[in-house]
Amino acid sequence: MYKCCNCGNSEKFIGFAQEKGNALIYQISEKSNFWIYNLSDQSWKSTIKPIKCYYCGSKNIKNL
Repeated sequence: MYKCCNCGNSEKFIGFAQEKGNALIYQISEKSNFWIYNLSDQSWKSTIKPIKCYYCGSKNIKNL
């Protein structure tokens, strides 16, 4: 959980998110650019890093 030290926001931030791991990937149809995926095993890793507060723009964010 993260919290903005300036305005107290703990719900919405602008930042970076990354997911990686083994997955099963399906294309809905040949004419579509729409793809879906399912996790295929326990190798899935995710990382999030809030950069600034959505409301006040402060970069003074702490990890609770």
